[in-house]
Amino acid sequence: MRKTSLRFAVLWAGLVAAAALLGAVADRSLTASGTVARVQASERSITITLADGSEARFVWNADTKISGVLSPGAKVTLRYEVGTDGRNLAQQISVARS
Repeated sequence: MRKTSLRFAVLWAGLVAAAALLGAVADRSLTASGTVARVQASERSITITLADGSEARFVWNADTKISGVLSPGAKVTLRYEVGTDGRNLAQQISVARS
């Protein structure tokens, strides 16, 4: 009986640690929504105008999922994280259907 309780406690601690780790990874993702001001395909970057009127620049890479066509004036929602170099790296860019 005691071995079963110990195994259960170890298993439970492992599950709790894994859940905390997954939560920490998910917490790194940020979101932004706005209107595309500029697309610089050669630099793989996009600048959007946010709701407060400010602009934010994002870059993408081969792993970024882009749904829709990026063009000035399009409404977009981005899921991104801030890279070690300080740039906003888009993980997903979704263009709203008009």
